[in-house]
Amino acid sequence: MISNYILIVDDDPNIREGITREVEKEFENKAVVLNCKNGLVAADLLKCNTVDIVVTDIKMPYMNGIELLEFIRENNISCKSVVLSSYDDFNLVRDAMRAGASDYLLKPVDFPALHHILYKLLTEVIMERSNAFGSNAPVNMQKLMESYLKEHVVRDADLLAFEEKNMLRQDSPCILGCVKMEYPSSERLFKLQEQIREDLYNCLNKNHIRYKTILSGEVASCFVFMVFVDGMPFHCLNALTHFKDILVDNELKICISEEHLILGEMFPAFCECISMFEQGYYDLPLTDVPVLYKDDDMESVLVSITEALNLYDMKDTWRHLVHFFDICNTMKPSVKKVHKLLNDMLYELLRKNARYIEPLSRLKFTEHDIFHQIETAPSLSILERELFESLNHLVETVIAGLPDKDDHIIEKAKRYIEDNYNDYITLDDIAAHVYLNKSYFSTFFKNKVGLTYREYLQNYRIQKAVELIRNSDRKVYEIAQAVGYNDSAHFIRAFKKVTGKNPGAFRS
Repeated sequence: MISNYILIVDDDPNIREGITREVEKEFENKAVVLNCKNGLVAADLLKCNTVDIVVTDIKMPYMNGIELLEFIRENNISCKSVVLSSYDDFNLVRDAMRAGASDYLLKPVDFPALHHILYKLLTEVIMERSNAFGSNAPVNMQKLMESYLKEHVVRDADLLAFEEKNMLRQDSPCILGCVKMEYPSSERLFKLQEQIREDLYNCLNKNHIRYKTILSGEVASCFVFMVFVDGMPFHCLNALTHFKDILVDNELKICISEEHLILGEMFPAFCECISMFEQGYYDLPLTDVPVLYKDDDMESVLVSITEALNLYDMKDTWRHLVHFFDICNTMKPSVKKVHKLLNDMLYELLRKNARYIEPLSRLKFTEHDIFHQIETAPSLSILERELFESLNHLVETVIAGLPDKDDHIIEKAKRYIEDNYNDYITLDDIAAHVYLNKSYFSTFFKNKVGLTYREYLQNYRIQKAVELIRNSDRKVYEIAQAVGYNDSAHFIRAFKKVTGKNPGAFRS
């Protein structure tokens, strides 16, 4: 059995030993955990030993985390890496990601989050190892499989060597299978993929199916396997029908090619599987009047969402978000494209407003993990609901940490009144807009502004009415309706209370 090795690198002995103990406890019988005190010691260890995952601090003496990652890259050392950093060092995190880090975590380390990342990376490590065909030389299974799933297969040296070793020709029969992965927990995902592999091998061996080799890995949120058959393909297809029934009984979505494929036919078959999985994704009701949208419409709406979030305006965020999902539901782009557009929008938000960086990072692996929701939501309606709830939570968190929070809340409340003065506005509406309890908000607004919200709303409406009287010849009832009064008598009383005159006298 192949051992997995995880290396912890941190110059603080308490942190180093603490992380080591937690990872050893979680990954008992799954990995051997090593540790060292700085990047220089780690580099010496990596030169002579195989390590699958490196977890490293960024700031260390002698050789820091970024220098260690650059050493790994320059020396073509095959391992995954996770960097640990404080919020103040977030710019260094970007440098680390450019240097090849697989993921990052902020200090103090959230151990469930670290376990989640390590399970994910360990799954990738296992997928990239050589298969059970008997070679001692490592083969990147993931890379080989992805090469066959491209529209135009490019046969580089690795692929040619793989085909030669397994005696594969252009017309060699292969059976393609895809299992949709919709599990939020990396530990569960890790165990599920291992179970699928074990069940697949058991099924083939039990039915005495001869195969040359098997490639497997994760592509586009699917567990994909390719069985290169040695013999009659229809025997393998019959055996895999039983294997498919087992997975379906376990409530998994699976698609297996109905007949054997040759090497050049993998891409369209894979696209067909993805298309089948995506059929139920666009589940929002269609609009009564179809609209002809373009790709540019999606991108422009996302710009509007970014601007609204930058201003902490959830009303506009919700309005634009609904529009974005309506466009997606109508155009039905690939799910991968929807994910990319939303991820790009979040990264643009972080670039525009650094206040979002820390809270968004802290949401990783929680119920409000926005990036995870984007990747795993099984349908557009669920994504729409989850994304709005999590963005709402994110904005609340950021506002709570603003140094001028009180001023910001008052300005936001005033802006809401000024944007909606001609509609019916309640205390509940304004309090919800600024994320405060209505009783607390009512007292808070009066203390800060010197007026109740009703008085401020009334004054603003009358101010707008004065402008209309001066600059138009509208009738009194028309002006009343334009500034939010359905009852002309009520409007006249309010006007006289604020200006000392009724509208007619004021116009004269």
